[in-house]
Amino acid sequence: MRPAAASILLAVVAGACTRGGDEDPGARPPGRQEGAAPGTAALDLDDPAAALSLDADEVARRLGSFEWTAAIEWTVSRQGDEAQRVRAVERHRIRQSATGDFDVAAEIDPGLGPGSETGKEIISAGGMTYARARAAPWRERPTDLGRDARRFRGESFSAAAAVLRLCGPVAAAPAGEATVIGRAARRFLLSLAKDAPVPAAPARPAGLPPPDEDTERRLRFLAGRVPASCGGELVLDARTGAPLRVRIAAVFGVRDEPKVRSTVELLAQMKGLGGEVPAIGPPRGALPDERKPAGVAAALDAAGLRQREEERGGRAEPADEAGD
Repeated sequence: MRPAAASILLAVVAGACTRGGDEDPGARPPGRQEGAAPGTAALDLDDPAAALSLDADEVARRLGSFEWTAAIEWTVSRQGDEAQRVRAVERHRIRQSATGDFDVAAEIDPGLGPGSETGKEIISAGGMTYARARAAPWRERPTDLGRDARRFRGESFSAAAAVLRLCGPVAAAPAGEATVIGRAARRFLLSLAKDAPVPAAPARPAGLPPPDEDTERRLRFLAGRVPASCGGELVLDARTGAPLRVRIAAVFGVRDEPKVRSTVELLAQMKGLGGEVPAIGPPRGALPDERKPAGVAAALDAAGLRQREEERGGRAEPADEAGD
């Protein structure tokens, strides 16, 4: 496989994985209706796809504790004498408690061979964040304050919305009723909106230095992608409008690269509600946060600096990352 083909695939995955989440806990979640009582928000029949912009906290307010999974398969192929095909798979799992605690795991196999798989899991429980990379031990992340944990959760939970954004305007036609995990639901069939314009590439902020070669290739894909088809099914809870299941299958061409074809298939769905969802708590055997050299920590303790910081109620590293 040539590096160019692999970079196109990684561009697709990176474009979808850079998703907006619920990192601002003070903001009103998208789709929230003013004055709606918890669990009774109305189903928006005029724009059912907007339900995919609800964040995990809002869905928990409507449905209670839940478990949500998503699997996404990306394929990029190049036709012609140098035919190529590469496949990548994302897997996401979210357990969200009605109390606000949550457990999120994400794995990506970019299709580049053994050793290329990556993954991370984050737990937010009792006001503390715990994180581990794939096959690594759990560690406390006391400086996260929940910020990066919520962002990581948002990126996983918004997978379906991110794929639809790549497709551009999508129509959702009513398709009758259904039952999902014991709840009455409404079905909608997804398709590209009639005469939908080609979606624009994300604007690049002014003043940034020129991108490296890989980033430039990804930006060219995002700018040149042409949705050829998009179909699937969206199933929403009939009483609250919360998403219960979504299937998406989309095909993209790439402007100025007629031999390249990219496809994506997504299945995201509720796997459990209420008492079916296991309780979320701190992981067993979590290690303390030791990303700082022990000598630095000891020097701070000896000088009394860390103690004075704690007495003021502050944190030494408020902007620290939640992951390894």
